[in-house]
Amino acid sequence: MDNPILDNDKRQFQRIPFIADVIIELGEKRWNCQLIDISLKGFLIEPPENVIAESNCSYSISLILSQDVTINSRAEIVHWETAYWGFQWLDIDLDSFSSLRRLLEHNIADPQQIYRELAELMESN
Repeated sequence: MDNPILDNDKRQFQRIPFIADVIIELGEKRWNCQLIDISLKGFLIEPPENVIAESNCSYSISLILSQDVTINSRAEIVHWETAYWGFQWLDIDLDSFSSLRRLLEHNIADPQQIYRELAELMESN
């Protein structure tokens, strides 16, 4: 099976590895997790221990990039294994999206790639 953490060749949206704390919430439940990687389409986390992934649910996400910058959004789990959960963004506010775009621009080899991915994302919606 392909390793979703390492295999960017088949992906339309380039993932960048990035370490950050993530808080996920579902109803009254709240967990602290670790970010593995992130893209314009979604992100991958190390899941909390002893928690079963629930698909078709809208999770509240707080991705803490620094003391001053947090990406807040809603996302759903689109794939999972024991070692990781893959989320797709459902909605994200403008300030959080700007922070996400800047993060990707600063951490990708070709910053113009972000603009190509943005155009593709807008065409698909």
